[in-house]
Amino acid sequence: MSDRCYSTLICARPDAGVFEKMGYTIQDGQAITVDGDDIPGAVVMIAEEAENGKYDELTSLQGIPFIVCNGCCQGCFGDHLIASSGRRWHYSEALHESSYPAVRVDPDGAVQQSEVDDARKYWAVYKDAIASIKRTAAKNGKDSSNVTTGSH
Repeated sequence: MSDRCYSTLICARPDAGVFEKMGYTIQDGQAITVDGDDIPGAVVMIAEEAENGKYDELTSLQGIPFIVCNGCCQGCFGDHLIASSGRRWHYSEALHESSYPAVRVDPDGAVQQSEVDDARKYWAVYKDAIASIKRTAAKNGKDSSNVTTGSH
């Protein structure tokens, strides 16, 4: 990862305060899955200059589900993905300008099985993370009294 990147994160609204302490701000966008489905009770947050993609802080969190995509600039997804169900997390390289894990195809058409396995692991944790975000939001309601909205 580069030293600084544009980090886009989705979490349950009740957990937003944890990420605000890391430098993320809530944005007006609708939280959606890679398939375009709404994630009820979730918020989109950004950190415009996330030092090392906030990798250390994010991967040390326990009990808080989230998904994050780190890229080079606003509106440009990809390069690195992290999904956390709150119990386990997975990091994966991403396709440029995408929220999909990268799987390289060699010039001869061969695909590295380890990269396919990595992508499958990411999607398994991603699926659990989305379900956990929905459960957290439903269980805790939408009370965001300790959450502030940033404006950018």
